[in-house]
Amino acid sequence: MKILLVEDDSITRETIANFLTAHEYQVSLATDGEMALELQEQCEYDLIILDIVLPKLDGISICKQWRHQGCQTPILLITVKNQVTERIIGLEAGADDYVTKPFDLEELLARIHALLRRSKSFIPQEIIWDGIHFDSASGRVYSGNQSIHLTPKEYCLLELFLLNPKRIFSRQAILDRLWDFAEIPGEGTVSTHIKSLRQKLKAVGAEDPIETVYGLGYRLKTLSESEQFSPPTQSNTASVQTHTEENAQIITSKVWEKFQKYYVEETNKLSQITATLSTIQPDIELKNQAEQIAHKLAGSLGSLGFINISEQAKQLEILLQPTVLNPDDIQQARELSTAIQQEVSKVSTVLEPKTQANTEFIAYSPLLLIVDEDLMLAEQIRIEVMSITRQANTNKWTWRVEIATDINVARKMITQTPPDVILLDLNISGRGEDGRNFMQELSTHTPKIPVVAFTAKDTLTDRVDFTRWGGCFFVNKNLPISTVLEAVNTLIQPLFQNYRYRVLILDNKHKFFHQLSNLLTSYKIEVFICTDAQNFLQLLNRNQPNLVILNQQMPGFSSIDLCRVVRTDPQWHNLPVTFISTNSKPEIISQAYAAGADDYFSKSMNKNEIATRIWQRLQKC
Repeated sequence: MKILLVEDDSITRETIANFLTAHEYQVSLATDGEMALELQEQCEYDLIILDIVLPKLDGISICKQWRHQGCQTPILLITVKNQVTERIIGLEAGADDYVTKPFDLEELLARIHALLRRSKSFIPQEIIWDGIHFDSASGRVYSGNQSIHLTPKEYCLLELFLLNPKRIFSRQAILDRLWDFAEIPGEGTVSTHIKSLRQKLKAVGAEDPIETVYGLGYRLKTLSESEQFSPPTQSNTASVQTHTEENAQIITSKVWEKFQKYYVEETNKLSQITATLSTIQPDIELKNQAEQIAHKLAGSLGSLGFINISEQAKQLEILLQPTVLNPDDIQQARELSTAIQQEVSKVSTVLEPKTQANTEFIAYSPLLLIVDEDLMLAEQIRIEVMSITRQANTNKWTWRVEIATDINVARKMITQTPPDVILLDLNISGRGEDGRNFMQELSTHTPKIPVVAFTAKDTLTDRVDFTRWGGCFFVNKNLPISTVLEAVNTLIQPLFQNYRYRVLILDNKHKFFHQLSNLLTSYKIEVFICTDAQNFLQLLNRNQPNLVILNQQMPGFSSIDLCRVVRTDPQWHNLPVTFISTNSKPEIISQAYAAGADDYFSKSMNKNEIATRIWQRLQKC
């Protein structure tokens, strides 16, 4: 499914694009109205997500123009403006639905599904083909108990064949269906992706579902009556919802981590501007600049989960709209901008991804982007990476690998989903550009992306220029692939280091403990959350923590009982145990210490102080 996302705010754009890409949608990006019109003319999309406030041409005008031209593509409007009149204007312009910033990513996905269902372009479903489970609602593919990690293109290939079981697709037909007009790859790309898909399915013991029809193309293999092929059915709603929530939390966490410094700078700028506003000599340009900053903060911060700060920014935006401000308006604007600045500066940790019920630590999968015209070599590197990942058999993180054989395609991919590391052939060329120019462009990218040069041309001039452009490692193509991956791993590893300490929290989904979990994570403490006391002992043995935190108010087994269980187990007899509770009665505290507690904290205490004391105790372990 192809979606056109038209959004000028880079943070909101990245958040939505990453989230939709994680759910196997192909997302094209436009940053202004004119670019949106151009992309819609050149490619057929299944859905358009359109911001109203845009540079060059606003979303309402774009919507009217498309409908006047006969465009029937579903349009979902998004904007900070939430007045009823604004919604009516948008819907009368031809939009199919309307979402107000800040919005919940899970709700956004649900609305997208609803629009696609109405247009009969998409039905969330699960297809089973000879043991291969394809769940399009959650974006998961698995065989037996093994999940199969597919790139977006591999996922779309499998979906294409499963939804069209009797149709033969030529390579060119597949290119037309699954690749954007800007990419223009050769037909060999299709063969390479199908080969990679087959290898991944074979690696988990699944049957190859794709049959080569020589001289014509590819189709789904025909199963005998005794073999299993289930038609589309509705997916398990609870499973899909959990998967969607986890994706949303992980993605917003990464976006906040990447742009936190930017938010601090923007809120500082906002505070400085409002401090200079005056009724005597009004500066319209400065007022408009402050209004624009507040507008963007209201939308993007709310989508990242900071609802209170978003509401304050929205109030400030409304306050700054009049051409002339009176003294009371200026004073209130200063107070609001100061409050926003202070709130953002307080958020010193990244958002914590939601933990599955009784699950292990959820980690982000680092993305490697290979920019190289030699597709076969790039595929060899990708296959080698996947092989290493399988052999490592680690739950910490696995690499994702994407390939761009064209600089324009690479540029688009970086805009949509910024990689953690780029492997760049400095000799790549095309359309008046080359790898050296692209490297210079990457040197100014914010935030900075580590780049490894991977090239056959190896001169001192190349190496000196590469270092001047901020490159990280220079690797000759004559070297083994393992040497290349060592260089990449050196750059990725510091982002995903093993945590020094591990803490198990027993809690049934209280906000306090999720906030405390965030703080502990900032100390490089790996946190596991057990939400059901029945599974406490199992998770204790599985995760081998250095310290246990017990919520005194837990249903089922009491925390006092569980503390005694820890103290009577020879393996865990000396494990530090900390109680946290709203109950500060002396007799309750005495019971906890009598059961073997090492610390007892009240929830009324400052969470930063609790996290610091836990950190200090861990260092003494």
